[in-house]
Amino acid sequence: MLRATILVLIGGGIGAALRELLMLGVANLPGGFPMPIFVANMTATLLLGVFSALTTGGLIGSRGKLLLMTGILGGLSTFSSFVWGTHQLLTNPAEQVSAIVYVVLSMFGGFLLVELGLWLGGRFMRSHIEAAGPREEL
Repeated sequence: MLRATILVLIGGGIGAALRELLMLGVANLPGGFPMPIFVANMTATLLLGVFSALTTGGLIGSRGKLLLMTGILGGLSTFSSFVWGTHQLLTNPAEQVSAIVYVVLSMFGGFLLVELGLWLGGRFMRSHIEAAGPREEL
C-alpha cells in the first residue's frame, strides 16, 4: 500500500509539473479559450488510451499503471481547472461562445483521442507481439 501511494505521489508530481510548464508555455486563445488546460487534458486523454491498451496487453503492470495513469496523467489532466475555466468564460457574456466551444471540443475531442490512443496502443501491442515471434507452447 505504501509503495503504491509513493508511485502515485511521484507520478502526480511529475504530471503537475508538466501541466505547469504547459500553463507557462501555452497562451490562451483570443476570446479567453483556455488553451493550456485544453492541451493538457487532450494530451492526457490520448496517453490514457495508449497506456490502457498497453496495460490490457500486459506491457504495463500494476505499478506502471499507478505511476503512469493514476500519477502522471492524473497530475497532468485537471477536471477542476476545466470546470473553473468554463465557469470563468460563462460569467463574461463576450466569452460565452468560447465556453460552449471549449466544452464541446473537450468532450468530443477527449472521446476521439482516447479512442485514437487505444488504437495506437493496440497497434503497438500487435507489432510488439509480431516482433517477438511465435511462442512455443509448453
